[in-house]
Amino acid sequence: MKRTLISSKASNWVDRGEQPNTTMRKVLAHFFERLEPADHAWLDEHVLVTIGMVAADATEVHVSGYLRSVVRDAGLPLPAPLDTRTTAIALWHIAKAALVRDAAERLLNADIDLQSDRLSHWVASRLLSPDELRRFEEEVRENEQHD
Repeated sequence: MKRTLISSKASNWVDRGEQPNTTMRKVLAHFFERLEPADHAWLDEHVLVTIGMVAADATEVHVSGYLRSVVRDAGLPLPAPLDTRTTAIALWHIAKAALVRDAAERLLNADIDLQSDRLSHWVASRLLSPDELRRFEEEVRENEQHD
């Protein structure tokens, strides 16, 4: 039985398991003052870039810089720095909430020993025989004692 953190009856998009795109598009639409349905494709492009940035460990400062570059490239009036920073913080948190939720969902159902913090041990436990695994673990302990 698959375990989940998601509920279709939840009151917010994160707990319902929805993607952040629609919420982020709304934030960007107000920031860029592009509120028409015809602007959705343009906004969605920037949503995807922002999600990718957050997934790649960008900070809200990086997102803020990206927003300023889009404003500059689009020839839009430059918003106040606080507006740009506040929007970047909101976008970062929206994207991060979805990414963390998705990672938690994957971990919740993964066949991973969460007590072990070593990928090498997890891989070894799936590939080696019991005797080989015992020898591997002994080698790891010996190496840790020498370090």
